[in-house]
Amino acid sequence: MESDHESPQLALVRESVLLGRKWRAAVDERLRPHGLTLARSTVLYWIDQLPGKVTQRELADTVGIEGPTLVRLLHALEAQGLVERVPMPGDRRAKGLRLTDAAQPVLATLKSVIETLSQERLDQLDRRRLASATRLVREARAAFD
Repeated sequence: MESDHESPQLALVRESVLLGRKWRAAVDERLRPHGLTLARSTVLYWIDQLPGKVTQRELADTVGIEGPTLVRLLHALEAQGLVERVPMPGDRRAKGLRLTDAAQPVLATLKSVIETLSQERLDQLDRRRLASATRLVREARAAFD
């Protein structure tokens, strides 16, 4: 529902939010048969992507969630045997996070699901326009850093 009085900036935010909601719902639907959720999978993905052992604070900042929410997700992932807490070099109090070997097949499933879904739903988009839109959204996101 677009308004004649809506600024282009707000239109971009609205469409980004709506796309994000649809993406989350579609991914969750595809992950459910594998016993996964997008929330847990996102945490696994970022632990895998961030270099070395990552702290809870770094991970929460990257994922964009509050500490208590991350703690609940981490407890569930630890109970599944997918994540472990390990000492951080140089700081006896800090604990880093790393994936266990059991997380690798889960990550492979996640990557397959999101690649398949993106191909099914987004392959018809013009590659040049898609690259331009990606740059634009990245710039908009950076404006909030």
